[in-house]
Amino acid sequence: MRIQKQPCLLKYLVRGVTADRSSQQSLTSELGDMLNHVSAITVLPVVQGFSVELEFDDIKPFTKVSFEPYIAEHVLADAVNLRCNHQGTPQIQLLKSRF
Repeated sequence: MRIQKQPCLLKYLVRGVTADRSSQQSLTSELGDMLNHVSAITVLPVVQGFSVELEFDDIKPFTKVSFEPYIAEHVLADAVNLRCNHQGTPQIQLLKSRF
């Protein structure tokens, strides 16, 4: 029996950080290091932050319910805290999720 893959696309808005080129490259690199199952990472500057889009071919061992909160609250929050210059308190908002 073949196990079905569960692809996923998550798009976030990260506000409260400096949207400079070095932070953009650093955040992209950190996310790549932290997420070994990610198939694409797109980090684009927006006003007072970044748009972050993450594509996954498969979310296992996670479920749909547990995957997005884990990415937002642990992976993305840690990467932003480590690699971005803050302008106040960083805020992460989910814009789109597709499973």
